Amino acid sequence: MVFQKVNVSSGVALRTRATVAVAIIGSVIAACGGGDAAEVVTTTTEASVETTAAPSATTTVEVTTTTAVPEVVTDGAVVIVANASSINGSAGRMSELLADEGFDMGTPTNSTEGALGASKIYYIDDEAALAVAESLVRAFGGVIQLVEMPTVPPVSSSELGDAGVIVALGDDFADQLLPGVTTSTP
Repeated sequence: MVFQKVNVSSGVALRTRATVAVAIIGSVIAACGGGDAAEVVTTTTEASVETTAAPSATTTVEVTTTTAVPEVVTDGAVVIVANASSINGSAGRMSELLADEGFDMGTPTNSTEGALGASKIYYIDDEAALAVAESLVRAFGGVIQLVEMPTVPPVSSSELGDAGVIVALGDDFADQLLPGVTTSTP
């Protein structure tokens, strides 16, 4: 609880600022897609304003903020991990980690991009594939590049099947834990 002593005339200004702050927060949440596909977390904070004109009068203002937590989408596109690292077999091990997180995995392969220092996630131009790719970005801790799939996918296998997302696994995540999840093990 936060208590702030103000005089009567500034109490109106405080309420005005609180109303504006709540309106701004609501606009930001709406702009970030705080729609049906998000879990909503609500936090309630109480603030008291004590006026100097009437020392015994206290007004309690309840402020509610809502934060949208993006839903993790694991269905809707098959994910293939393509090894673009200097560590043999890392695509297979990463595929197992992602399968443990619920992603629909295809057969691991090699990347045609050569050794990458930084991993990339490619997705086909499809709403479901984009949702899965964005969830993968969060699983990788939000520090991975998201790129629309080129006409010729950067993999050595010509058998992509129905894959909609390719993880070009670079040295940054080869044989590493997924930072954006809590259940992964190497």
